[in-house]
Amino acid sequence: MTRRFLQYSLERGRKIAVVLMAGGAMKKTNLTVTAMDDAGFDALLPGRKRAVHFAFDDVLTATYARGDDGNLDPEMDV
Repeated sequence: MTRRFLQYSLERGRKIAVVLMAGGAMKKTNLTVTAMDDAGFDALLPGRKRAVHFAFDDVLTATYARGDDGNLDPEMDV
């Protein structure tokens, strides 16, 4: 299910909320996925100008970011 949220962010350019395992500690953050491959994904984090690469196993859970309920505009459904 977490990959579906990552794909949603990539396709729609929307932020999602994720809990990552980083440096042995859990960290909750919002991010926007910019690219995906077999090994993981690249994402823009708040306050960063460059995308950071993460492995899929680093994501513990994902959900819609605050203010996003997943409803899609009819114009975006192509």
